[in-house]
Amino acid sequence: MTQLGDPSPISNFVKINEIYVHEKASDWCRSYLRAALEHLLLWAEYVAPLNFPPDHEVTHSFRPAYTLARAALESASQAVWTMAGGSARECARRHLCLIRWDYEEHRKSLPTTNAKQHVQEMDRLLLERTAPAYKEVELKRPNHFTVLQATAPIIDYVPEDLERIWRAASGSAHGKVWPAIDLQHVVPLAEYEPGHFRTVRIPDVVGMTEALEAAEP
Repeated sequence: MTQLGDPSPISNFVKINEIYVHEKASDWCRSYLRAALEHLLLWAEYVAPLNFPPDHEVTHSFRPAYTLARAALESASQAVWTMAGGSARECARRHLCLIRWDYEEHRKSLPTTNAKQHVQEMDRLLLERTAPAYKEVELKRPNHFTVLQATAPIIDYVPEDLERIWRAASGSAHGKVWPAIDLQHVVPLAEYEPGHFRTVRIPDVVGMTEALEAAEP
């Protein structure tokens, strides 16, 4: 990724960038993919570093694997969805939808009314600039679920399968209880109270691998 330059003159990105010159789709897609790779590289550097010291040990706990896979999956899917539009106009439309989503998330994170209004003004300006080519209804903000659903066939996944992987990864990242049970082998030990057992939980490496493979850009 660090060696990739600007789009070549014959790249489809040139046509897409010309539709909205203020925020280049090629730059945003590069950013999505870099984010995905950073998450996956962190996992790789922990599990299989280039240099193994003699005392190196890898403990496979399931939450970090699913959390990094989820982050990479959500990041990369935005680039895939944008680039799979089929025409420059549709790719640019998807790019604009993601910009508006980005603006909205940024606005929610800001602490003051003035700062929030500044981001709202950026969104208003985007709609004004694109009004000749797109109606506002065409530029609705998506969410991770809708982007993943649309991305699934592009990367040869059944949408329901990709949703299952994503929800398992999201639940793990958020500390939900059901992934800790469904995504691990739970071995009951002593019954310390009626119906309550001490347990040993062993991560299911098949599920972890499935999530990481789905996230690979």
